[in-house]
Amino acid sequence: MSHAVAITGIGVLSGFGIGTEPFWEGLVAGRSAIGALPGGPGRRGAVVPPIELRAFARTPAARRIDRVSLLTLAASRLALADAGLAPESFEPARTALALGSAFGNVAETVDFLDRLIARGAGNAFVFPNLVMNAPLSYASIELVIRGPSLMVTEQEATGEAAVLAGAELIAGGAADVCLAGAADELHAVLHDILRDGGALAAETPRPLDAAADGPCPGEGAALLVLEPMARARARGARVYARLVPHAGFGVPAPVHGWPQDPGPIADGLRSLVADADLVVAGASGAPARDRVEAAALARARGERRVPVTAPRGALGDFGSAGALGVAVAALAIANGIVPPTTGLLGTPRAGLDVVGGGARRQPIGAAVVDGLARGGICRPVRLEAA
Repeated sequence: MSHAVAITGIGVLSGFGIGTEPFWEGLVAGRSAIGALPGGPGRRGAVVPPIELRAFARTPAARRIDRVSLLTLAASRLALADAGLAPESFEPARTALALGSAFGNVAETVDFLDRLIARGAGNAFVFPNLVMNAPLSYASIELVIRGPSLMVTEQEATGEAAVLAGAELIAGGAADVCLAGAADELHAVLHDILRDGGALAAETPRPLDAAADGPCPGEGAALLVLEPMARARARGARVYARLVPHAGFGVPAPVHGWPQDPGPIADGLRSLVADADLVVAGASGAPARDRVEAAALARARGERRVPVTAPRGALGDFGSAGALGVAVAALAIANGIVPPTTGLLGTPRAGLDVVGGGARRQPIGAAVVDGLARGGICRPVRLEAA
């Protein structure tokens, strides 16, 4: 039996602040969360404001929690509260967690390796935090989740892939409640690697703009509460949108590069965007990515004019930012508003209807987050009005 999947809660931490309200207000207003970073001139990115550990952590294990795990835990608690679910109100064995992170705990990994190189030994107490599934473990312990737990890493499509994994658990009847989403942190090492490789925007990122010269880095977390639609309706929950499970697909591409031919991507997206009222693009201002993504969307839409928004221009670009993109799609459907693409100044690529300047109010029956990553990974997420 396949269950319809409802999104009943959203928890977000972004450069706009802690919570869904500042996140959505900032995007709709067309503001940018990107600003100066410490460490010298020229460093720019979008970072989450400081988080009070005690507001979100309860168990003794929390004293060793790393920042990515804290982002995950905070977003999870915010999502559960938004859904009207207290941790003690659901059955632990029937609750699941599907979490993504493209980079994991970078800060403590850098510190551990620095000590290892300098002294010949790292901090043994820190080492358990360095594995990719540490955030999954901390959140499961704190929230007493004993159902299926999945850790997902799929490069730039990590966030979308984690959400789809959670949707499959609900649709297949493996859980009654699933927290699904992703988290990543921005560390100076990541910023400097991108800067030294010439991969960052000279000033402001301009997603889907024909003159864009690169992205700006960012960080954040977004967790969604997923439930069977029947269960959500029975308990009187607010439903943001219905999530349509989809396996995703792959296309020919270099292992660590972007696909060159937009045709196979367009073929995979065509049925999903055929009647969509909105596409939330992963475009970040990186020319190679934006070029193939825009061309694929233009082919997939056919003759239809489908509004497109690219929130990474305001939120910064990072591996699991697709989870925030899914939150954008759900909020857009629920509110009937398409937030503008920050940084769009010139001609949009491939003749796309990129929403710029100001938010656009319109009914949205279906929205697609296109979920494209290096190596030909495609994990599109389709949401529909409930």
